[in-house]
Amino acid sequence: MRTYRFCVALLSVLLGLGSSHLDAQVWDASTQATGWAHQDKDDSFTFYDEGSATLHTWSRDGGLQRSTPLGKLPMAPEKWVVDPHNHAWVVYKQTLVEVGPNGKVLKSFKLAAEVADVGWDVKGIVLSYRAPTPFLEKRDYKGSVLWTHGVKPPSRDEDTPAPVHRRPILVDDAGNILMASGTSLNLQVLSGTTGQKVSEIRFSAAEGDPPPALEGTADARGPMALWPGKEVVFATVRASQVPSRYREAMQGLALARLDLKQLRLEFLATGLNESHHLVGLLDSDAVFTSPRGGLVLVKIK
Repeated sequence: MRTYRFCVALLSVLLGLGSSHLDAQVWDASTQATGWAHQDKDDSFTFYDEGSATLHTWSRDGGLQRSTPLGKLPMAPEKWVVDPHNHAWVVYKQTLVEVGPNGKVLKSFKLAAEVADVGWDVKGIVLSYRAPTPFLEKRDYKGSVLWTHGVKPPSRDEDTPAPVHRRPILVDDAGNILMASGTSLNLQVLSGTTGQKVSEIRFSAAEGDPPPALEGTADARGPMALWPGKEVVFATVRASQVPSRYREAMQGLALARLDLKQLRLEFLATGLNESHHLVGLLDSDAVFTSPRGGLVLVKIK
């Protein structure tokens, strides 16, 4: 696998952007994006720019598409989803807010606990909570709860640290929820309509071995991303978590390639350090944000 950074000199080739998009006044993900992002079905990404307290929606082919100011929120967002009406649904601490395109806060909801990850489809947003046992909730784009999965975590004082459990989720091509948990690389499958468990996907290593568990603790499981139309999920793991017999010379950040059709598991080196963040897939590239700002592409197979 090989990696490369987007740079301004290559924008016209790699991004297909015209010279007008190179204006220093226009926010550009290829050189400025950091942290987590929401990737939509049209392959646009929505990033948070801390300096301007703004959500920027950007695509490789179209550049900056829109910007939503979040200056009226009391703190920086942790996760966000953009609905079909271009309203942002923003999560911070135990709060979910709907923000209009002009930055006006339209609705606010108190949540059961702090949110570890989010998934989304055209009908609503799925929240995976930080809780001792799995607890998920799907809300429509009015804020109403459509279903819950698992046991609601008990309330706690604000001074009490939130549980560290993080269960990454995503919505697959069929509309089901895929959830990872603990050190297992198997995936739980939940109905996107009801939240009920449908099945569990168990993977085997390429050598035919039983699915290996990650080493160490899984308190900070990395994000997952779906390769649309390929029935493949990529999960980020630290190289130190990769079982020793598969680790070889891997360092920094690795990808677990989970083939949903062949039920095969493979570990892939990225060449990146652990401070990079997987935000999605474009064509045959995994897209990461750099801690220094900008995007890094890693070839996948």
